[in-house]
Amino acid sequence: MKKIQILSILLILFVVMVAGCTSDSSDDWSSNKTYSGMGVSFVYPGTWTDQSNDPVLVDTFGESGVAVGKDNEIFGFVVVDVGVLSETEKDELINDLIETYKTELSLTTQKDLMVDGVSAKLLSAPNPTEGIYTNVAFWIKNDDLYITVYTSEDSATETFERILNTFKTT
Repeated sequence: MKKIQILSILLILFVVMVAGCTSDSSDDWSSNKTYSGMGVSFVYPGTWTDQSNDPVLVDTFGESGVAVGKDNEIFGFVVVDVGVLSETEKDELINDLIETYKTELSLTTQKDLMVDGVSAKLLSAPNPTEGIYTNVAFWIKNDDLYITVYTSEDSATETFERILNTFKTT
């Protein structure tokens, strides 16, 4: 049952993030902001604002999701308590997520990376949906599944990876 709930959240998260992106801009790292809440912290461009009060995001996430961004760039995440899992169960869950993203959303596996000291998977859309590229990264740490999404009009993942490099559990 928990796996179905997680997969449902993933699909809703993808649709919401794509719908939330509207116009053209570029990120600006000349100043930075730090998000700190929900047991995590991360740094993002100083020109971005909190998008978590967007009515579409509030309807979808309630209090369990966070989004920051500007115009065509949005970074969001949700944390799902998956309980105590064996290493085999964690691997199975990650593999199920990869297959779901590949099958349902046509994302492709881009690479493995480290986020907050643990192995994470980065998947990307090879083609834009409605002019927006989607990148998703996810990992399990301390019995929580972290699902992060970055959408933009640019297929590059530098901004996404830069944010993920600062992502820490607190």
